[in-house]
Amino acid sequence: MRPVTRDHVVAATHLVLGPSNFLVIRLPDKWDLRIGRQPADVDYTFAYDGIRWAQQGRASGLLVDSRAHRGIELTVRTARASIVPPKLVEPHGGPCHVGGHPASYALGFANLGLFGTKRYAVLHVAYRCAETQRAVDLRFMHKGDAEVLHDLLPPLEGTRCH
Repeated sequence: MRPVTRDHVVAATHLVLGPSNFLVIRLPDKWDLRIGRQPADVDYTFAYDGIRWAQQGRASGLLVDSRAHRGIELTVRTARASIVPPKLVEPHGGPCHVGGHPASYALGFANLGLFGTKRYAVLHVAYRCAETQRAVDLRFMHKGDAEVLHDLLPPLEGTRCH
């Protein structure tokens, strides 16, 4: 029997700071995590239990469901201070849990492109990790049904940030 979810490491390697993890994200089994459009960048790291975590930085990825021919863009940001949430159209959301931390999510739409004509469904999840002293901001963008993004919320509870 195949597992329902799988863990994927979002990490970066800095020339001076070395390898750093952003988080270990838990996703439904049908999704694979690939390298995103933007290169990962780490400004500050924090060691916790012998592992370096990106305390401030940015990474991107692409979630791919090859059977359904779908993709979701993922952006992960970490910061020592708070991170400004995206401006969403028709947002709705509420509380959730990520990696044992209380979090909040908002699901809505963003009009992007040169003239704002491309409509994307956006899932924004944000929380603070006291152990690694950072704010974690996850943004999922999908050009399609917002329900696909909503289905990511239950597995995200198993995400590890330290």
